[in-house]
Amino acid sequence: MLKALFRKQFAELISQFNKKKSGNGKPSSKRALVTFLAIFGVLYLSIGVSFFAVFKEILGSLSTATYPLYYMLAGSLATAVGLLGSVFNAYATIFDAKDNEMLLSLPIPPHRIVFVRVAALSAMTLLYSGTVLLPAAIVFLMYAETTLLGYINALLAFLPLVLLVEAVTLGIAFVVAAISRKVKNKKVVVVVLSLLLTLVFYFVYFRAQSLLTEIVAITEIPKVAQYALFFYYALGRAAQGHALSMLIALGTGAGAFLIAYFLLSKNFVKFTTAKKSPSAKGKKGVIKAGSSRLALFKREWNIFSSSPSYVMNSGFGVIFLIGVPIFAIIKAGMIRGWITALAEFFPNANGCAIAAILVLLTEGMCCITTPSISMEGKRLYILRSLPIDTTEVFRAKISLHLAVVLPFALFSTITFAAVLGADALSWIFMILVVLAHTLFTACLGLCANVNAPVLDWTDEMVAVKSGISVLLSVFGTMILTIVIGGLYFFCTFFLPDSVYLLIVTLLYALADFIMIRWLGTRGKAKFEKLG
Repeated sequence: MLKALFRKQFAELISQFNKKKSGNGKPSSKRALVTFLAIFGVLYLSIGVSFFAVFKEILGSLSTATYPLYYMLAGSLATAVGLLGSVFNAYATIFDAKDNEMLLSLPIPPHRIVFVRVAALSAMTLLYSGTVLLPAAIVFLMYAETTLLGYINALLAFLPLVLLVEAVTLGIAFVVAAISRKVKNKKVVVVVLSLLLTLVFYFVYFRAQSLLTEIVAITEIPKVAQYALFFYYALGRAAQGHALSMLIALGTGAGAFLIAYFLLSKNFVKFTTAKKSPSAKGKKGVIKAGSSRLALFKREWNIFSSSPSYVMNSGFGVIFLIGVPIFAIIKAGMIRGWITALAEFFPNANGCAIAAILVLLTEGMCCITTPSISMEGKRLYILRSLPIDTTEVFRAKISLHLAVVLPFALFSTITFAAVLGADALSWIFMILVVLAHTLFTACLGLCANVNAPVLDWTDEMVAVKSGISVLLSVFGTMILTIVIGGLYFFCTFFLPDSVYLLIVTLLYALADFIMIRWLGTRGKAKFEKLG
């Protein structure tokens, strides 16, 4: 039975590669899978190389006595990355999967269902944490001086760390589920609680990370750091060859994981089946007719706002669009000092282009249109049956992205411009490039999802996070913004910031025009063949 459950879970994750082309019926799974693995491999390798360079620099600044600091830094960073990759999916994967009731109706012990769900989440956690842990372990094996047991422990450090991250993830899912079943609007509670608990974790994490950064240069690890971060300190001591420290780290991670797993198993049926029936009372009053565009927009908003996984994974970047400019206001003097120092090397730079590129990079984390076709799932036939042109459907999905992201992107842009004391021309071009880029991310995500939707899902996580469309749009946008930032430092020798921003705006506008034309022609034809 357990083997069948694992096979089912695995089949859901790879089902997107087993589709047949609607046009000629020939299977395209091998080509899609190879393409996905190739793109994913390149991105994973590039991120790993970046972390490799960072960890090599960190290890080189430490002595043998302060080696525990290495894994305190690497471990805490891997925890943050792993949590970011799994925490927003925990509730949807475990408690809100569409096939929960069907599985519970079968003679399957609930704890086995939970075990399979948790295993899938753990694999996701390991994948994300591995981007940090793998290069950290390679650097340690290549350049550290320790015992044979220390090298073995350095390789095995992923095990207790993934267990701890998964315990935190499951703990957040348990708290969210326990509270949400007591209130009427479960979806809103899931979003708010997940966001608050995650922000609390990251606040504590960054405070601890700041402390560690300050003590890297010292020759002795303070007792307060050893006690406050004892798990990561134990990992560092284990990498020095201490067997007891490895047992402490493993016992801590395994113990926390078992407690979280036990709580979920005991309450899985109660939390999953405790659903309030909708009220039978209707609203009295006059029903007002609205336009089809408004109705489609409201429909998109309802799909987005009613899915915690969709909100947290595709809209989480909005938090950074709010946080980054607030940080800029608090640290305005420091930022102006950086710009002054930058102007010594790049005379044409006034900081506005760098600020705009930072906004673009942050705004690129919002990918609301990317899973918007996939989120239709089995409801797609309803949308297809309506007497509405497909371009109106596309317009509604793009409008939702703009409505959610654009106000915060403009807030971030205007704040940076005010902090930097930008002139009127720079204000205009900063706003224009953000407008063009926001439309670009919306159109790119929709184009990618029209080409590769995932429709037959039972877990929203598959629709929101899986698929080549998510990989291409999210990481593609990020890489493109990094390239634009890199080219800026070359072009600023002979171009002022306002001219560079104008060129980037025109390029984005051209790309927007091409994608909108494609959506109105070939994209429309592809969409009408879906289902």
